[in-house]
This record gives sequence, C-alpha cells and structure tokens, in this order.
Amino acid sequence: MTRLAVLDLETAGLDVEHDAILQVAIVFLDAPSVPSREWSSYVRPHRRFTGSLGPTHIHGITRRQIVFAHSERWAVRRVAELTSGCVVVAHNAAFDMGFLRAAGRRHGVEYSWVGSLCTLALSRRRDGTAQRSHKLTSLCEEFGVPFPRAHHALHDARATAGVLPHLLEALGVSTEADLMRYVMR
Repeated sequence: MTRLAVLDLETAGLDVEHDAILQVAIVFLDAPSVPSREWSSYVRPHRRFTGSLGPTHIHGITRRQIVFAHSERWAVRRVAELTSGCVVVAHNAAFDMGFLRAAGRRHGVEYSWVGSLCTLALSRRRDGTAQRSHKLTSLCEEFGVPFPRAHHALHDARATAGVLPHLLEALGVSTEADLMRYVMR
C-alpha cells in the first residue's frame, strides 16, 4: 500500500515567494483510515523576519513561538525526508505544495513524492450539484470528525486525515488502483 502523509501548513500570507511558513504538521497513515504517527514543528522564517506574521487572529501563532523554532531550511529538509515515497495529502493541496516547493527551491531541497491528493478536490468531485460547503470545518461536521482548533497545522492535518476515508468511500475508492486515479503527479 502506498504510504500517505497528510500535511498542513500555517503561513504568514498567501504569497509562496514572499510569505513565511510558520508551522508544518504531518499525520502519517498506514491505510487511508489508520493514523500511525505524527510530526509537527513551528518554523522560523527563511530570512530575518521583521514583517507581519499575517492573520494571527486566525492562526494564533506568536513571535515567541517561532523565534526559537527550527529554521525553514531544516523544516523543509525534514519534510522531504519524512514524506519521501509518500502520496502527500492536503486540503487545498495546491496551496501547501506551492509553499513547500518554493521553500524547497530556496534551500536546494527536492521532494520525492509519489504525488499529491487534495481532499478539497475530492469533496468537490463527489458533489455533482455544487450545493455543499467544501470547507474542512464543514466536512468535519458532516462526517463527525473532531476538529478542536482550526488553523493550527496539527489539528488541520488530523482533521484532513479524518475526512479522507469518508471522501474516498463516497467516491467508491476501495483499492490502491482506485486511489491512484485521484493522485496528481
């Protein structure tokens, strides 16, 4: 079975080239519904950081939490090491992958992922009427997945890992071959 690494980032903004990654978390799945371990870290921005931490009222990350955190270089190398050979899963995967790829370019880090899987795209695909909300909080409510704190990387990664098996079931995914049809390479 392909290893799945569900990840989430918290960032200082939306610009992959200029806004900092502040927190990263990964929940590893032995199967689409079986979490095996977790990893998370706050991240010290890649250059002397005097700018805004972005929407702190949303993510709650303070300067104190990042001032002694691991460097961006260390964090992206660790993410690359931990997720090597995995399908990386995220809610709005293009956002998270974009930030990781930009940080990887800055530090000469390449990722050897099998591909990526986006739970936002899976949710939209199962909703032919476009009537449902595809927000992570809405999916957690729908599927009864605990979600104690939105916009905290580890809680978001756990929530994404929790909704993934429900989305796969709704789409009729029962084999690895079925899963790979939804994996972006």
